Amino acid sequence: MTERQPDYVLQQLEGENLFPAVSADVRVLGEAAQYNVNLNALETPEKTENRRRHSEQKRKEDWRRLDVNLSDILNLIVATSERPTFMVRDDKLVYLNPAAMQLLDISLDKNVINNDFLNLVVKDDWNLLAENIGEMLTDSKSLRIRLLSATGKIIPMRFQAIYLSEIEHFSFILLGEHIRKEIKPTFNNLYDDMTGLPNFFLFEDRVQVATALENAKENAKDQRMIAVAVISIDNIDSFRKMHIEELIIKKIANNLVLNLRKSATVALGLKYNFWIMLPNLKTMAEVNHEIRQIAEILNDGVSDNFTRHELLFSMGVSAFPRPGHSAKKIIEQAIAAIKTAQTNPKNSVEFFRSETI
Repeated sequence: MTERQPDYVLQQLEGENLFPAVSADVRVLGEAAQYNVNLNALETPEKTENRRRHSEQKRKEDWRRLDVNLSDILNLIVATSERPTFMVRDDKLVYLNPAAMQLLDISLDKNVINNDFLNLVVKDDWNLLAENIGEMLTDSKSLRIRLLSATGKIIPMRFQAIYLSEIEHFSFILLGEHIRKEIKPTFNNLYDDMTGLPNFFLFEDRVQVATALENAKENAKDQRMIAVAVISIDNIDSFRKMHIEELIIKKIANNLVLNLRKSATVALGLKYNFWIMLPNLKTMAEVNHEIRQIAEILNDGVSDNFTRHELLFSMGVSAFPRPGHSAKKIIEQAIAAIKTAQTNPKNSVEFFRSETI
């Protein structure tokens, strides 16, 4: 039997290659269905074009659906981001994320949306921001501006800006630098960062140590008195609105530390502004003398350059060993006394009495 010759050959013609062609006997077209080849589409290009357009339209619809999901994802990212984020439209604040609220000490119940964004910026930086916002939006320029917290603190931060395309509004996002949460050792948390004073927890511990030392004395005649005073600056809100609260607290702290006896402990409080412990006092007359000195310091007010700021205050006082016989009792009785003092006229000093409770 003669071997069948292939129906295609390679011929070499002076450097020109003729590539193999498929013979009619090879049943590629008959097996098209096996390979998922649509013959009708191959024979009718119009249907292929229609299918291509349909596929492209479907792909656009898929992207549209994805865009909605992407917005939800971005919202979640912004909401959980540690970078303070502000959205501004026509100078009005329309959004700020939790990191921005924490940075500025803005509580959830305080409505700042639709207020002027510049209310959150130090006035001296208004022009700086206005002059540079164009470059920030077009050239990715970052800018350091100073923000004002709800408590009057000035917070410098570097921002980037992102333009939001809106036909009828000028809108943009200000994205602050990443806030790194600093984990401090426990012993550092016993002092206030702003004033350097002991905080209430360290103050309470010192009162406990002082009373324990006095109670440990075998002879009652050797015991010394301990006075505890708690102070509220009743007009602190007005200083907060003037953005000088931090300055006022620092000045008061400095005046108390410099003018009271060295053995005194001056601490920053939680609900009330200051706590003072005066140990090793011999008589009630000496207690009265020390408390009058504290009142005089507060009555002098504080000075800011050439301006004197009047302080309105209330003070509650208790003493050891009578009426308070423990650290817990002295502190509780001082709080009871200041509550009474706050119902009296300005600059009231109230000593604890049993009828106070």
